[in-house]
Amino acid sequence: MYQFKFADIGEGIHEGKILKWHFKVGDKVKEGETLVVVETDKVNAELPSPVDGTIDSLGAKEGETIHVGEVLVTINDGSASEPVKEEVKKEEPKKEAVSEGKAAPGVIGEIEVSEEVMASSSEHASSKKEETNEKALATPVARQMAKDLGLDINQIKGSGELGRVLKEDIQKAYDAKNQKPASTQISVPKVTVSTQGDVEIVEITKLRKAIVKSMTLSKQVIPHTVLMDEIIVDKLVDLRNKVKEQAAAQDIKLTYMAFIMKAVVLALKKFPYFNASFDHENDRMILKKFYNIGMAVDTKDGLIVPNIKDADKKSILELAKELRDVADQTIARTIQLPQLQNATFSITNFGAADMAYGTPIIPHPEVGILGVGKISQKPVVINNEIQIAYVLPLSLAVDHRVIDGAEAGRFLNYIKSLLNDPMMLLLS
Repeated sequence: MYQFKFADIGEGIHEGKILKWHFKVGDKVKEGETLVVVETDKVNAELPSPVDGTIDSLGAKEGETIHVGEVLVTINDGSASEPVKEEVKKEEPKKEAVSEGKAAPGVIGEIEVSEEVMASSSEHASSKKEETNEKALATPVARQMAKDLGLDINQIKGSGELGRVLKEDIQKAYDAKNQKPASTQISVPKVTVSTQGDVEIVEITKLRKAIVKSMTLSKQVIPHTVLMDEIIVDKLVDLRNKVKEQAAAQDIKLTYMAFIMKAVVLALKKFPYFNASFDHENDRMILKKFYNIGMAVDTKDGLIVPNIKDADKKSILELAKELRDVADQTIARTIQLPQLQNATFSITNFGAADMAYGTPIIPHPEVGILGVGKISQKPVVINNEIQIAYVLPLSLAVDHRVIDGAEAGRFLNYIKSLLNDPMMLLLS
């Protein structure tokens, strides 16, 4: 028998909801065939069968929640004559899963501070591990995090499966070493159900729960300030109209967002503090030398923010094509986890909702986000004359802990200058 467990499929994902089983007990399945679709708070993951065999039992029904480490399905692959008994007691859900792969330069800014500090028993376990010179079980991300914090990961007791060292274990060790107080949680008043009239109770989705957590964290941690202005973009409108048919011939839908993203990247290079994370614990900035630009996408389940990797290395046409592809994948909930991770700066499009202005919320641990309104024709004063021009509204929100209003104004003005004379974008 082969016990297929729900494994770590990405950073921060520790449970999923069974959306659809493609096989039932008694069905034969081949390696690589999609067994089940699992909804997480970030993606809908299609999990393939790891072996050939016959479905012996299912660990959870459609609509039920399964946690990382729990048996998802048992498959009779002929590897044993006796069925493997499942454990009666399910593993406790992990507070945070750590993704495999290379650690991002801004990973320190994403650390969640635990509510507990390492107990004396953990110290005793650490000393014992040192004596036996045992190498810790951990992913590359966890090892890089420990290295960044100046810790020996082999001296940290892991709370994960088989003693694996998790990010929260590293944070506990770091807090204990530096004697830092645990973070406080804001108490939220309890909501009582009204008895005055009819009410409907609606359970929110996992994606919405993730949005709640993300937005609450952003507003609790980041002091926002927002600057708004308008740009005359007649030249941009003319340029797009001239080249959009050529782009369409290459099966590319050329939108204004591709030009705006190009302008943002150039501005980030000129003002590197905007392409950064603020490490509040250590009072330092983490400047990122790569440019992964997040783009807010409206889906039927809620707002998802994938990002365009290495946007600085792409032309406007390449950005336009990838913007469309990523948006389509996000709406279909087929976007892959790497595309949702390690954004360095984000853009949200109010114009898609036929709005001019808004106050965008900065995704933690980024330090800024640009809101783009709808382009419309308005009367403006040019050379002391009233003329009709195309106008683009912009709203820039920044983390006021590390970016002052004057610097934010210079950043926004630079974007304005590029969009006002878009030929500069083609030459960059």
